[in-house]
Amino acid sequence: MSENTKNTNENLDLTMFVDRLVSEKKFPADLEKEVMDQIKADLLARVEDRMKSVILTNLTPEKLEEFNQLMGKNTPDEDMQKFFAENISNLPQVIASELIVFKDSYLS
Repeated sequence: MSENTKNTNENLDLTMFVDRLVSEKKFPADLEKEVMDQIKADLLARVEDRMKSVILTNLTPEKLEEFNQLMGKNTPDEDMQKFFAENISNLPQVIASELIVFKDSYLS
């Protein structure tokens, strides 16, 4: 899978997550499309920020330094994802757990 395809798929997954959240939040049906689009864009940005934060907080200080070096080299996203998968043993569970916490917080 190419880097662009993988990034598109991950973005699509988070976009679908945001769409479900908005649907479950039950905004008024007469809300203007532009307003709903802005709500979704803001929510997507918040979810992405939370994912970045939880990933970085699960790196050891040594691996965080290595991450910073990779960022300085403009490392491709695919390589960064591999780095995270190799250095956070339970990455899928960490991400899933954070998405559940985010959902619960947003819908409450």
